Order: sequence, then structure tokens, then C-alpha cells
Amino acid sequence: MVERHLDLAQHLARLVDAAPRLERLAEVPLSIVCFRARPAGVPEEKLDDLNRRLGAALLADGRVYVGTTVYGGRVALRPAIVNWRTTEADVDLLVDVVHDVLTRVLAE
Repeated sequence: MVERHLDLAQHLARLVDAAPRLERLAEVPLSIVCFRARPAGVPEEKLDDLNRRLGAALLADGRVYVGTTVYGGRVALRPAIVNWRTTEADVDLLVDVVHDVLTRVLAE
């Protein structure tokens, strides 16, 4: 189970790395993937506020649960893959929902 969680975290890291509007902030040695939204055109000084709003909007949306944190002085999302029922499809859904909710937050 632990190895599967580590593999799922690596899958999530690859999805984040491939997404132009997302930025991974740390290596992924365990099952936590620390990343933030970093869409083109948003100045660095506005990214913390954007990611705070994104985190709140994700919780309000309710399709996925992702906590926020401050990593290296930057507000970020930090999903932890720890549930034995989590699948690759769940990880894919997480990234899809983040993109969907980010689009809504940017339109506000």
C-alpha cells in the first residue's frame, strides 16, 4: 500500500510538471505533492492570494480535498495520498478539478 501511494504521488508530480498553469515546489520523496497555481500573466506578488483563494474554492467545490500550506514562503496546495482506496483515476481527477476551479477563480 505504501509503495502504491508513493507511485501515485509520483504520478501526480508528473501531471503537475506537465501542466502549464501549475508549478511543483518540492521534490516528492513521500506521498505529499506540494504545488501551486502559477498561470501566465499573474504577477509573482499576486500568486499567494490566488492560491489562497484557489484552496478555499477547492474546499467549497467539494469534489476533492486538498489542504493548503506555506512552503518556502509561498502559499501552495499539498495533497497527501494516504487513503488505501485512492486510485490513479482519483489523482487524475484531482488535477482536472484544480484546473476547473482555477479557471473559475481567475474569472472572479
